[in-house]
Amino acid sequence: MVTKEEVEKVVKSIVDEKFVRSIEVDEKGNVTVTLAKDTPDIDNVLIKLHSELGKLEGVGLITINREREVKETGNVKITEEMVLEKLKEVIDPEIGIDVVNLGLIYEVKVRPDNTVYVKMTMTTPGCPLTMWILRAVEDKILEIPGVRDAEIELTFDPPWTPDRISPEYKKKLGLY
Repeated sequence: MVTKEEVEKVVKSIVDEKFVRSIEVDEKGNVTVTLAKDTPDIDNVLIKLHSELGKLEGVGLITINREREVKETGNVKITEEMVLEKLKEVIDPEIGIDVVNLGLIYEVKVRPDNTVYVKMTMTTPGCPLTMWILRAVEDKILEIPGVRDAEIELTFDPPWTPDRISPEYKKKLGLY
């Protein structure tokens, strides 16, 4: 199983130590790294961390969080429809379609404390833009007034297929 020391060595080779808030490794080899919200070049850092940590022997699930301020939510009513509409602003750069119409969003739940949970997938398990898209989804959700936090779950069950693309975009792509 991977050790915390091995993980720390990889993390510190990619990101300056002053931006690392915490590193945790559980008994199953799952790794959680929390970075400062002002970590420079965060997109590249996320991609490199995920790639390099994945090469370590015995690593399970890799979670990379960014530190953030908890906002007061007030009495704002957040709906699943509001979340889906906001997520249409996240465009898959390789395909040019937003994550909602592409069919990457499997589930959206707004919890009573205004935390938004999203279960989603990628077009392929090896998608090189996975970390970038996950971060973009999280950022867009956190832009919605009243959202306290965002939890993004990545799944490949069931696997994505072009059948999940919205009918409107299937027409645009000539898939009908």
